[in-house]
This record gives sequence, C-alpha cells and structure tokens, in this order.
Amino acid sequence: GIVGEIFLKFNPFAQKYIVDWLIERHIEVMPPLLTDFFMQAFVNRKANVESHIERRGFVDAAMPYVFNLIQSKIEKVNAAASTFEHFTPFGNIFSEAEDAKEVITLSAQFGEGWLLPAEIVSFARHGVNSVISLQPFGCIANHIVSKGIEKRIKALFPDINLLSLDFDSGVSDVNITNRLLLFIDKLKQHEYTQ
Repeated sequence: GIVGEIFLKFNPFAQKYIVDWLIERHIEVMPPLLTDFFMQAFVNRKANVESHIERRGFVDAAMPYVFNLIQSKIEKVNAAASTFEHFTPFGNIFSEAEDAKEVITLSAQFGEGWLLPAEIVSFARHGVNSVISLQPFGCIANHIVSKGIEKRIKALFPDINLLSLDFDSGVSDVNITNRLLLFIDKLKQHEYTQ
C-alpha cells in the first residue's frame, strides 16, 4: 500500500518511480483512491463544527444533501465495477474516519491529517499489511503524523510492515533503494512464514 502526501502518492517523478521499481520486482502495489482526499472535506467540516472550531451555518444544512448525492454516484460506480475481479470498491469516507479515530483525532487536519492513518487502517483491514508512507521533507505536518501514528498502528495491527520515506532535493537514490530493499526483505520473510 502507498500512502502519504498527495503529490508524492500520485506523481511518479516526485516519488522517484518507486511504484514502478516495486512492480519490476513482482510486488503488487495498491495506491489509495484519490476520491478520499476530496471527500474528507465533509468529515472535516462535521468534526470542526462538533468540536466548536467552526460555527454551524447554511453550508451545514446543504452538506448531507451534497454528500448523499456524491455517495450515490460512488455506489453506482461500485455496482458497475463489482464484476471486475480485482476491483476495490470506493469506501464511505465517514466509515474510514471512524477507523481513523482509533488512531488519531479527526481535528488533525494538517497535511493529509487523519486521512493518512485512515488509509493505513483501511489497507490493514483489507489484508494489505505492508505500507509505504511518502512525505516531502518540507511537509512537517505529514512527517509528524506518519511517524507519530506508527506505535498506535502497530499496536492495533501487529503484523503491519510500515516504511516512512522522506523525499527532498538532496535525498539519494541509493538511500531510497536501500530502505526499499530492507522493506521488501521483511515483506518476503513475512510472506514465507504465512
């Protein structure tokens, strides 16, 4: 599973093509769905109103209608694509937020905030126990969340194999490759013991 900062997750150049590198080594890579990044706004608004960070307003009356409209479209896609063997259905962002609350408060909305642990928990619940978290070095928020949740995630999912990779202009390809090789070695050891 690949999680982390949105630009790194979805831009091969920014992540130094590590997804391609993993695929070349016959490792199936599961990227998160891009829709969750945008759908988290519904959860964020509700969490902010409930924790009195923001005031309830006209927007809050319209939010459930807009969310249900979008979610009905997502359910149509899920139904249409469910016949494909390797299709992973789009989840409900509020269910993912409930899972994230086991790890971190929903008020953690800086960087990818609570969405990062929600994606890791979602992967773990679907049997993906090896996860790489990608952070740009300058994104302190994502770096703190990614490193800060490791202990709690491992307490909830003891079999999980987490690797945090920091990217900046000075990071060497050799450093990334070495860390990925160690990650793969642990992944394969786990596979053989199953």
